[in-house]
Amino acid sequence: MSKYDMCEAMYALTHGMVVSRRRSLLPPLVVTTAGVAMFVINLFIEPTADNSNLKSAIVLFAAIFVGVGVVYAMVRRMGRPFHTKDGCFLSKKEYKFFKERKAEVVDLVKRRDFATLRSLPTDGVSAVTVVMYTSPRSGFCAAQVFEYEEMEIHPATELIWQA
Repeated sequence: MSKYDMCEAMYALTHGMVVSRRRSLLPPLVVTTAGVAMFVINLFIEPTADNSNLKSAIVLFAAIFVGVGVVYAMVRRMGRPFHTKDGCFLSKKEYKFFKERKAEVVDLVKRRDFATLRSLPTDGVSAVTVVMYTSPRSGFCAAQVFEYEEMEIHPATELIWQA
């Protein structure tokens, strides 16, 4: 399922209403800096038999903080859909249905009846999947239906959105 293509289509079709934006790198930098600071603190602790457990614990936690901070920063570097008028990131939700319900789901998406679509009971099988991006502050909603066929997931509809 090409969610990247879905996001690219959303950026192009909404005429600047939705853009790709990255989240702040401050929290991952704080976590990484805390890890580096723990390594520096470890250098100032005397290496005696009484402090060996403390030094090992500090090195362990420092390595964990640096590793988590670096991975967290890499995740934050990826762009996410951002609604410029609302000033917030869009939330993504996936709805999964049986293949027999494809016509009903496609019809609801094409009619832009997203409220009814959200109220449908979802199934555990992802034969037909609806990926929906919504703004928590306004009525903006963009959805696309994907279908699992021949060991691949293909779009069943174009991207459909409403402001």
